[in-house]
Amino acid sequence: MDYAIDTINAMNGAPEHSSAQKDEVIIRISTLKTLLGELEQSYLDNAPSDMTSPVDPEYIAAAGHS
Repeated sequence: MDYAIDTINAMNGAPEHSSAQKDEVIIRISTLKTLLGELEQSYLDNAPSDMTSPVDPEYIAAAGHS
């Protein structure tokens, strides 16, 4: 999260950025994309894949409970 905030802060004053500052921001954004991709993959690898309800919702409705 700190890296993301630092990247956003580096973007401040964009209209006045030099070529070197622009390159730095582009590298930071690229790195951030990589980190987010790794975070997404880690989440997908560790999140439960079976998202079925433990009790059939139709049974609950038929039984009169909510």
